[in-house]
Amino acid sequence: MNRIPSVSLRGGADADAAAAAIDPAALARWARAFCVIRFDLERGQLVEACYPPDALSSAAGLDRLIAFSSFPDSMSHHLPRHRSSVHDSLFSFRVPDTSSSPRRTFLYGFVFNRQRQDERLPRGGEQKSVVILSHAPYSSLFRLLLQILGPLCFDVGPSALAMVASHVAAWPPPAPGRPMELPIGSAALRVHLPPAPDDPGPPPALLPANPSVPYGLFHDADLFAAFRGLLLHLWTLWELMVVGEPVLVVAPSPSQCSEAVTALVSLVAPLLYSVDFRPYFTIHDPDFARLNALAEGEVFPPMVLGVTNLFFLKSLKSIANVVSVGSPNPNSTRVLPVGGQSPGNGTNGTPGKLKLDKLAINKILSD
Repeated sequence: MNRIPSVSLRGGADADAAAAAIDPAALARWARAFCVIRFDLERGQLVEACYPPDALSSAAGLDRLIAFSSFPDSMSHHLPRHRSSVHDSLFSFRVPDTSSSPRRTFLYGFVFNRQRQDERLPRGGEQKSVVILSHAPYSSLFRLLLQILGPLCFDVGPSALAMVASHVAAWPPPAPGRPMELPIGSAALRVHLPPAPDDPGPPPALLPANPSVPYGLFHDADLFAAFRGLLLHLWTLWELMVVGEPVLVVAPSPSQCSEAVTALVSLVAPLLYSVDFRPYFTIHDPDFARLNALAEGEVFPPMVLGVTNLFFLKSLKSIANVVSVGSPNPNSTRVLPVGGQSPGNGTNGTPGKLKLDKLAINKILSD
């Protein structure tokens, strides 16, 4: 996509007409909901608008879980110290769909977050998030769509949710593993969806003729950006992912930790990755209480968690493998073995096989 397309909104009547014409089943093929989340100074994170309106009401607490997962832990420290400034960021999360039963499924959330710093506002700023929820991990598609929907919501308000949803509902059914051109406004989103998890298709060649064809989840992940300074250790990280070792990814922002987690998942392609992963994990996740209650010496379940709150280094200290990515210094990405433990944690039958090298310890101590 060479430019951001325009989506015309001519008023409330047009938005209502567009919403009335949407086929819920057609929309559900692509997305569960489109939401605007705002941070209220007195009540915390709140769902300000949602389309379809009842999309988050099928399970108790689902709206709160989505709201808490849609914001950074704090206002960005990268904001310029001007009288008024705006900071936009994109990130993703994955949470259990508490409305599904009996088989456990997950919801992917793709977030456009805007933090506005203004000394004239209460507490000096405000923030809102525009969120697309889907059961499909189509990150390349939804990141493009968010670059349209996010600014549009801030320009015209929540009526943009129904208008964009009407475009999405008009798309043909998803064609996993194939290129698609999906119209939106005055242009089209050109994407190549990853293969369906239950239909991997024929095994790819060792060196595929067309490197743009996706062979696994998050094929568009930028490994070089997420793990700069750590590229020589990608083989070790690949080993950890293949054998299902738990990994904690720590980063200063949701964008950096979610990009790193999805990049790790992409490492195992064309193998199917069946281990639970959370690109952006918070204490409000329903699984946090269970993980926090693990006694010392208990085996941590196979998971990859992306976090920004350093509290998790203490509460989830039984995770032997910690990867630190991102910082105000972009060259500071490094792996941090915890307490000198083997990343295998004694569970893979080959003690020391996956032990992470101590990377530039002198440099770490001097930073």
